[in-house]
Amino acid sequence: MKISRYSLFISLALLSVSFAANSQDDLLKLVDSSKSNETKAIPTTWKDTRLINIQTTKTVAPGVMEFFILHRFGNVGGASGGGIHTLGGFDIGSDIQFSFQFGITKNLEVGFSRSKQLEMIDLDAKYKLLTQNSTGMPISLAVYGDAGITPVLNSTFYPSGYTEKELTIDRLSYFGELMIDRRFGNHFSLEVLGGMQHRNYLFASTNPNNGAGETNNLPFVGGGARIMFNKHSSLVFDAYYLLSKYRTNYPVSNGSGYFMPISVGYEVETGGHVFEVNFSNAAYLDENNIIPSTHDTWTMGGFKLGFSISRVFGLHK
Repeated sequence: MKISRYSLFISLALLSVSFAANSQDDLLKLVDSSKSNETKAIPTTWKDTRLINIQTTKTVAPGVMEFFILHRFGNVGGASGGGIHTLGGFDIGSDIQFSFQFGITKNLEVGFSRSKQLEMIDLDAKYKLLTQNSTGMPISLAVYGDAGITPVLNSTFYPSGYTEKELTIDRLSYFGELMIDRRFGNHFSLEVLGGMQHRNYLFASTNPNNGAGETNNLPFVGGGARIMFNKHSSLVFDAYYLLSKYRTNYPVSNGSGYFMPISVGYEVETGGHVFEVNFSNAAYLDENNIIPSTHDTWTMGGFKLGFSISRVFGLHK
């Protein structure tokens, strides 16, 4: 049984560019489009365009491509399917993702990614509306949008016994958010965000504890923080909170519960790369899956080791 189906089409145009890697350029100069020759500019707020599970307000500089590879293992705790027999989740690959981000203008980037889970393919865009500086603007502000499609087999996407017409539009999902951040001094940055995730297709489902039904639209808020030890390394955190009555007090059994995605990590810039190791209770790496489908909890060992590596390349001399 379908609840609703409608399409919000987002089109993104990626520039066709010639590839010429410029390994001599400094990483921070390449990846951070907000840093310029202006004397009022503050030091970069974030090391990268992505924290752990959330986006930051940072955009890739024009004429630059950023490549990400992300991996998340299985649950560490035995109570959540991990433990000694999976080597604390090392034997399991919960999700793998690669992505490419292209700087179009000083404040605009576009990109695409592909994830292992549900074979999700995404197109995305980010635009930075405001940039914090030392005298006039106290915050940075950006908007981010994503459109994803899952091309898995019908037998995987639809449950057994499904009899209604199968449409490509069912497989689309969307994600949009507004992000506000500020760097406080030399060692601390904070971001808050809010947005909406939409799935074109889902099944009717009711929370037996409160009678609330599942919805196509999922509003959310979230936040992230960075504590800088020095110019090259930081401790990072992020989390989402869903404004969903259906997910409130949902019965927990065999991975059927719903929990806030909460993550903590350590990132380091190594000259040409940004490397991050993290722990998260989210099994997915794509926001269109993280938001509606985080079923593990930290309290039962349902957190997973993960890592990400990013590298920037100049696309013109």
